[in-house]
Amino acid sequence: MLKLIKRVYMVFKAYAVSDLLRSKGFVFGLVSMSIWFMLFISPIILFIDSSFNPRVASAYSFTAILIFLFYSVATWDWAAEIRWMINDGRLEYYIASGSGFLCHYLGIMPISFIWIAMAMSINYLLLTVVWGPPELQISDLRLFIYGFILLTTNLVSYALVLGGTMLSSGVTGFVMEIIGFITPIATGGLTPLINLPKPIQTFALMTPFSYPAEIIRYILLKSPTIMSIHELCIRGTLYSLTFLAVSIIYFRYQLKKIMREGVRVTTLW
Repeated sequence: MLKLIKRVYMVFKAYAVSDLLRSKGFVFGLVSMSIWFMLFISPIILFIDSSFNPRVASAYSFTAILIFLFYSVATWDWAAEIRWMINDGRLEYYIASGSGFLCHYLGIMPISFIWIAMAMSINYLLLTVVWGPPELQISDLRLFIYGFILLTTNLVSYALVLGGTMLSSGVTGFVMEIIGFITPIATGGLTPLINLPKPIQTFALMTPFSYPAEIIRYILLKSPTIMSIHELCIRGTLYSLTFLAVSIIYFRYQLKKIMREGVRVTTLW
């Protein structure tokens, strides 16, 4: 156990120094992120009804960007990390040594959450300047934490599926970009399901992603939900656990496959 903790800490320290302290790209990333936020909310600024409470609009924008950033982290920090492991030989090392991927990902996940916290701080400041402070209120802390646990579980599963696909095919880049953008939109990550067309509602409820998003929005915004919170929690838990089990089986299958056939060359970045 102590060895596991030490390895996790060493991974965290290495990434913290390289990505947060020494990397100029980190600063440029925050600048580009602020520009991206402005582009994200500009249609709302242009077309929002003048009678609509600007602080409520600010709160909805804040929550939508928060959920979208979680998808972005799952795509580019967790799933795409497989690409870097393939390119620099760490994947073969983890497999040959039997040490596995757990320590590596436990080490980089705090970096991802630090990035989200900093990005959302910038988002909050921009929204405050444009509309005023987002009108957010956590009405039930336990349910709020539970919603984020469900969301994180789903996105770990999502990253395992993307990572496994990358192992088997070597395809990355624009494919992941498209999936990363379409998934939160098509599964109700950016707006309450009740506001979406019926076919999209039906599709979203067939995926595990819609349930934690609905719970989080309800707790932060008191937005209307498509079903009761109790039903959202039950169905969300069942979907999340099923998705996690399937994604683990799929990822392990792809690992066994590359041990027989070799690692694919990553392409299309």
